Amino acid sequence: MNYFTQFWDEERDDENASWGTSTWFFETNDADEVLKQITIYKNDKVFKYSEENLEDEFGGLCIDTLTIDDCDGDVISKEDFYKIWES
Repeated sequence: MNYFTQFWDEERDDENASWGTSTWFFETNDADEVLKQITIYKNDKVFKYSEENLEDEFGGLCIDTLTIDDCDGDVISKEDFYKIWES
């Protein structure tokens, strides 16, 4: 498994733009498929997506393959990812 983040320096382009910028956290497998995804906005709103919760009115699990190089992110540990996932 791979764990990494991506900072998104743009606001949403919908009625929730006031939430601010966001940081995304990903768990991917060796085929670069996103298994779990967390989005945390500047205003502390948190959204979590996985096979158990593919999407909601605010977003959804990435359906494309994704690597750290694709999003120019930072590697994080499995432990750090799951601290956020389980909170």
